[in-house]
Amino acid sequence: MTPLAAAYTATAAICAVVGLEHLLVGFRVRTRRVHLLFGGAALAASVDSVVQWRFTVADTPTEFESLFAWSAMSICLFLVLFIWFIEARTGAVRRWLLMLETVFLTITAGLDFVLPRGVFATMDVISVREVVLPWGEVIQRAVGETSPWRVVGDIANIGLLVLLLDTTIRLVRNDRRREARLIGMSLIVLALSVLAIIPNDLGYLDLPSLHPFAFLLIVAIMAWDLALSAVRVSELAGEAVASERRWRQLLDSIQLLVVEIGRDGRITSLNPFAEKVSGRTADEMIGRHYLDFVAEDERVEVASSVERGLAGNPESENERVLMAKDGARRIVRWRTVALRGVDGQIEGLLSIGADVTGAKKSDDEIRRTAAELERSVAELEELRNRLEEENVYLREKVRSEHGFEGIVGCSDALLYVLHKVRQVASSDTSVLVLGESGVGKELIARTIHDESPRSRRPFVVVNCAALSPSLIESELFGHEKGAFTGADRQRRGRFELAHRGTIFLDEVGEVPLEMQPKLLRVLQEGEIERVGGSQTIPVDVRVVAATNRELKADIEAGGFREDLFYRISVYPITVPPLRDRREDIPSLVQHFTRHFARRRGRDISEIPAEVMRRLESYQWPGNVRELQNVIERAVLTSTGGVLKLAEPLLNDSGKPTSPDLPEMDEGLMTLADLERRHIERVLASTRGKISGPGGAAEVLGLHANTLRYRMKKLGISAGRRNPEAPSDR
Repeated sequence: MTPLAAAYTATAAICAVVGLEHLLVGFRVRTRRVHLLFGGAALAASVDSVVQWRFTVADTPTEFESLFAWSAMSICLFLVLFIWFIEARTGAVRRWLLMLETVFLTITAGLDFVLPRGVFATMDVISVREVVLPWGEVIQRAVGETSPWRVVGDIANIGLLVLLLDTTIRLVRNDRRREARLIGMSLIVLALSVLAIIPNDLGYLDLPSLHPFAFLLIVAIMAWDLALSAVRVSELAGEAVASERRWRQLLDSIQLLVVEIGRDGRITSLNPFAEKVSGRTADEMIGRHYLDFVAEDERVEVASSVERGLAGNPESENERVLMAKDGARRIVRWRTVALRGVDGQIEGLLSIGADVTGAKKSDDEIRRTAAELERSVAELEELRNRLEEENVYLREKVRSEHGFEGIVGCSDALLYVLHKVRQVASSDTSVLVLGESGVGKELIARTIHDESPRSRRPFVVVNCAALSPSLIESELFGHEKGAFTGADRQRRGRFELAHRGTIFLDEVGEVPLEMQPKLLRVLQEGEIERVGGSQTIPVDVRVVAATNRELKADIEAGGFREDLFYRISVYPITVPPLRDRREDIPSLVQHFTRHFARRRGRDISEIPAEVMRRLESYQWPGNVRELQNVIERAVLTSTGGVLKLAEPLLNDSGKPTSPDLPEMDEGLMTLADLERRHIERVLASTRGKISGPGGAAEVLGLHANTLRYRMKKLGISAGRRNPEAPSDR
């Protein structure tokens, strides 16, 4: 066997082995699409190597002509699968450029089968001549006239280089340097290959086909990258198993009740001590609604508390009656924390309780019990968060496709926001996140925290709009025992809980004017005083605030302090509304569909083009939150594996309208008028229903009491709703 034949054969064998391996892996992992595309590309490179070897030994014009179409087919198939693999691996390829390049490569391959002599071939192979290579080996070359259709293939080659260059630039801009290096190396290899192929095919050079070796190098680079990812996944899996074991050991041994409930209010897990206190086994309680075990006279209060917790504001501590199996009423002191998934959304609540039934305890015993409860909650929450962070497959997939966890999309507007996030994350600079309701301001704030040196410290969320003016000072700064009626113990505030971490002040524009000087003092001096206390407590907290209000207008109206505004807005970041980044809608729809289908146990495999068109043409006044709610309802009502909208959008072709309300020129409205207008529209679409499933509060992503507060503040009375609307009580 000649050296060239041996090289082609080795190339074909290596690519075939790698391709088959990744095809087999693709059927066993969650990142199936990535491995299947890469395996197919490697097999196409293997076929191309065999065809190119056959070219070197063909000795008749007829034999040459029979190989041209198969050569073009294998080359185009490799390139198509390779660019789709890059899209699946990075999520940074422009969709229109990807589709255009796929069309050109498909046309190129098709013409090579349809035309008498194809695109890259000659119009007529006149003869075959021998070429002596520099090392003495003899190969065969065809002699003939170049096809005028060759320009199609050359355009496809140039388009490929443009696609890879554009993707590399986008990855660099998004600070994903490792992936940028991989795509950049592939770009260089293919560019050198094209520079050698064109003059060689035109007869200016007498060299064997070099692109099989270029394909081999690309396959080796990408296989190495996937192997490194697999090693990291294995390491994370080991860490997750260890964390899971520690979590279970703690649950089994702790002498406190540990109960987890999902968003639907059903109990999902509990520990042995909870079984002992309740007198019921886990099989008797898991899957049942938590209200089944709450005293009748406390059900309304408990349901309201759980609803607030699922909305992101869990109560720090309370005492409730637990109904045991034998009918006994057990008094339990609970601490509750919200459980969030890798996408940042609240998936349920974790409640830790101490049985204090009939206990006659001294103040010291009560303090020790409270301290033990607080330590246990902190330890359980830390373990739970670690398990979520080490959720192996979801973490790897989100990181590889989007660069930031939970942030979906690669539009220029979103990439600019993420660029600003990376610029400010490593510092302690105060950040003000601006944007309409539902655009994902909290997710941006959480990303700033996760990318900062404080990422291992607490990230404390405070919804300023959900706190009443009388309680906001106690919530932020804490209070001493006896500071006011009902303050039966000392309590740490949110700023103390966020020490050495980040505090997120959502809807900071809703902070009462009398509270703003105290907030300014914390930002300037890093010190707080608890309500009813005189001791100054130093805190090291990074502040990220967010608002959908026009704070400068509030300053002019006297509703917000100018010095506080400049203190919190050292580095403003504006998150664009969804209607200004419509190219992200398909990715968001697919992401939410997969997420809710997995949670609900549904199999949604198809999103019709008409449904996607309607979603892309809608204005989305509620932004990403509204899109998320629409997709969740669609998943719940879809059958047959095809996504169908649960109800028609208010206006598929433009801005949402309501027949109950006259149209207004929104370009001349104030922000308050726009907010009032949108709430009225949503109330009209829900026929006046505020709370409960399908109510206006759910559509707007607000707590029902918060919505009522906003309605009262904006002057929206019950009489302005649909007169036929049923009562929400």
